[in-house]
Amino acid sequence: MAAQPPRVRFSLLWKITLPFVLLAMLLGLGAALLVNDLLSQEETDRFLNQLIDAGQQATDAVVRSEIDLLELERLIANTEGVAEAVTVGNAEDLRARVLPLAVNAGIDVVAVVDNEGTSIVTVRRRPDAPPGDYDTLRGESYYGEWPFVQRVLNGVTDEVVGDKHAGMEALEFEGGSVHVFFVAGPLLAVDQTLVGSVLVGKYTDRLSVEVDNEAGANVSIYDRSGTALSTTHEPASDESIDVSFETLQSIQDSDEGRSPVRAITVAGSEYWEVLTPLVVRQGTENLGVLGVSLLRVTVQGGTENSLSVVLPFGVLALALIVLIGLLLSNSITRRLGDLVRASAEVASGDLDTHVNERGMDEIGVLSVTFNRMVEGLREGSIYRDLLGRAVTPEVREQLRTSFSDGALILKGQSSEATILFADFRGYTSMAEISEPAEVMKTLNEYFSGVVPIIALHGGVVNKFDGDAVMAFFGILPKYLPAKVSALQATHAGLEILEHIREVNKERTEQMKPAFEMGIGISTGTVIAGGLGSEDRIHYTVIGDTVNTAQRIQQITRDLGGTALVISDPTYRKLGPVRHQFRFGRKGLAKLKGKQQEVLVHEVLGRISTLVGRQAVDESIQHYTGSLPRLAEILSGETTKDARKAPQASEDELEFLEDRLEGEQPGSGPLPVFDEEA
Repeated sequence: MAAQPPRVRFSLLWKITLPFVLLAMLLGLGAALLVNDLLSQEETDRFLNQLIDAGQQATDAVVRSEIDLLELERLIANTEGVAEAVTVGNAEDLRARVLPLAVNAGIDVVAVVDNEGTSIVTVRRRPDAPPGDYDTLRGESYYGEWPFVQRVLNGVTDEVVGDKHAGMEALEFEGGSVHVFFVAGPLLAVDQTLVGSVLVGKYTDRLSVEVDNEAGANVSIYDRSGTALSTTHEPASDESIDVSFETLQSIQDSDEGRSPVRAITVAGSEYWEVLTPLVVRQGTENLGVLGVSLLRVTVQGGTENSLSVVLPFGVLALALIVLIGLLLSNSITRRLGDLVRASAEVASGDLDTHVNERGMDEIGVLSVTFNRMVEGLREGSIYRDLLGRAVTPEVREQLRTSFSDGALILKGQSSEATILFADFRGYTSMAEISEPAEVMKTLNEYFSGVVPIIALHGGVVNKFDGDAVMAFFGILPKYLPAKVSALQATHAGLEILEHIREVNKERTEQMKPAFEMGIGISTGTVIAGGLGSEDRIHYTVIGDTVNTAQRIQQITRDLGGTALVISDPTYRKLGPVRHQFRFGRKGLAKLKGKQQEVLVHEVLGRISTLVGRQAVDESIQHYTGSLPRLAEILSGETTKDARKAPQASEDELEFLEDRLEGEQPGSGPLPVFDEEA
């Protein structure tokens, strides 16, 4: 039954009539605006005073934070044994003395450097680490490049603030750089000779939060160029609150006690921010700009008298009546024009066309119906052209059904299946010295045999990643017992290796380099479903079993040559049919990303096959012959379904499952699916 079009909920008649009624109501609001204007200026003044007071409190909080850092610096510098440890370069003794002081103070970074600016020891807490969890580093030479450290080591001092200096610098972590507010002072030996410097630092993100709590306003710290280093705002990823050059200049030129105020937008809300120089060391060192902001109070500008507001307002209302009438008619014709253009694009073969479905009037209903029609056309194109080459017709039909009812997007299903990863070796070196077209041709030469082999053995090629291919068994077109999928995948892997050997033989005869292949297979629980959106989805499987298969494939490099390795769960699932295969080495392997070693088995060959040689050759030949049609697919031309490759019948699958359930070790081999096997 055809889907019913959406009901018209808001007719064009009302869309044209209601705006003119609303415009008449605007005239009545004019009187209310007069009263609001009288109060707005007073509200603005109060808000500015509150903002300036918050800025002063924030400046005082920065000073207090600097004092705390100076006290900790003096404590470390005067701690018994610190200077001696620096003199002899005893990092362990220095760490034992400095780390407890840093932990007790809850400070972020403490660095003790020698006269060259190289750290003897650095203790620092990662930004995301819990309290008390510190890393210890040594031998960092970049401290000596920082200007404020150089001033300490050069003995720069003055009569007002002494020999202490401050600065803001960035430290590098695994997740990126983090800016730190430092104070530094000299480290003197017993004879008052300079042996190094002590640096104590606090992350600017933490400093912003502390100042925010004391000032009761959002706080941002900017460097001298106006770039935001940290903020207690939560701006969107594409928003910027950096200070412009003109604003920085106005901060320098402003009279003492009069800081500039600017408006900024954060997450769709407007704030007013007062900007003051970020000065430390009793006002002698300027590190950047301190910004303190509050959510802006919505106020209206003042007026000199009521008449000056009423007359412009009346003129504006009349102009709006005409303007809105024009906009309404234009919006209707523009939307109809969009539908006409979209229809022409669909007629030319562009099935990615989409029209905006704004509104629930007649045009909105027409837009929804049009998009439904295009989705139906695109659905047919997607499952025929994009899926038709990689999977069997039964799999395509299953995916088509799931795509229609949204199951691929809305849910995933847990299943026990077998995953196969295959990767070429030598591809990287070839790509460095060969043209891209030659590289693509070579990969297609190999994949033209791999894809049909996987399909003939009941598998589905899930994705290609450069020179690697991933496939799963036992999920589509229907779920199969894990023991069946393990058998199918192992036979498919050995068949692929045989195909690779044949291709390499031909390439060797043509004086072309041959490639090796490593295959990893793992059986276990996976989640199968569609990832993406309604416009673009990717059917895939995820889970630890997938990761294990990929890691097993990676360790085949250690075996040398072309190799197939399976996991121990796959080996156990083969159970009574292991006699079909010849196994080689086995042992525990350390897989990347796994804490415990995994037992794996090397498969050297097989005694019998599931698919006959003739069926494999015919399927490879058909797949290779269909590659020229790729250009037609990309250009939007309709293609015929690929000829159905030889597949196992339902009776054969059921017979296979029965034999797997009841066969004992040592019995005869399983029947093949092709008479010529």
